Amino acid sequence: MAQIGKLSVAVQMKSSAEEFYGFFRKKMDHLVQMFHEKVKSFKFLEGDDFTPGCLMHWSYDIVGPAEAKAEVADLDEENKSITYQVVEGDILSQYSLFKIKFQASDDVVGLGATVNWSIEFEKADENVPSPEVYLEFLSKISMGIDAYLATTN
Repeated sequence: MAQIGKLSVAVQMKSSAEEFYGFFRKKMDHLVQMFHEKVKSFKFLEGDDFTPGCLMHWSYDIVGPAEAKAEVADLDEENKSITYQVVEGDILSQYSLFKIKFQASDDVVGLGATVNWSIEFEKADENVPSPEVYLEFLSKISMGIDAYLATTN
């Protein structure tokens, strides 16, 4: 029986938790322009806002050209977190389960925030590598979003 694995990383931000969370709630389509080398397209398939159950289509190039359909599995306004679960796409040829979650929380001293990313996954077989490359990508886009938020405020 395959085991469920989990990877995580914390990224320090200058932006507030509310600003970072708000980007994912209201400006997610900006990722295509901001990271066009890696994020090729994004669109809602069902729903047009980030609510639990909404379905999105992604075209991306992180470890090669790929596509995925993901749904918002959980959205927690109070804790500023969103969980996405891939329900269809190329990545499911390597992982039978692939969930990405982030939670943004303000630093205690009020100077920025910490964004905690986690990936929960189940490999399709033991020869599949752990998805560290996806976690690295999430860290990089977090820093890019932080820089973007600094210029728009």
